[in-house]
Amino acid sequence: MGQRRTSREITPTHRDIYYQCANLFCGHSWKASETYDYGIAPSAIPNPRVTLPMRPVTRQEAIEIMRPRDAAQPELFDSASPPELPG
Repeated sequence: MGQRRTSREITPTHRDIYYQCANLFCGHSWKASETYDYGIAPSAIPNPRVTLPMRPVTRQEAIEIMRPRDAAQPELFDSASPPELPG
């Protein structure tokens, strides 16, 4: 098992990470990379100096996200169950 020894920022969304084997007799060391691909939910406290991309959404997903919802009105498919299969 490797232990993280150090890392360095390449860009705000990419780091190089350096590891070393935990077994002192092994001596293996290596470099790995960690990259931010996209956000799934936006931060409640974003850093104004860093612009992080969010998950790409389709036009239909964007329309659904922006559509106002009435909490008293259930969605058409909220309680739908899969159809029974014959047999």
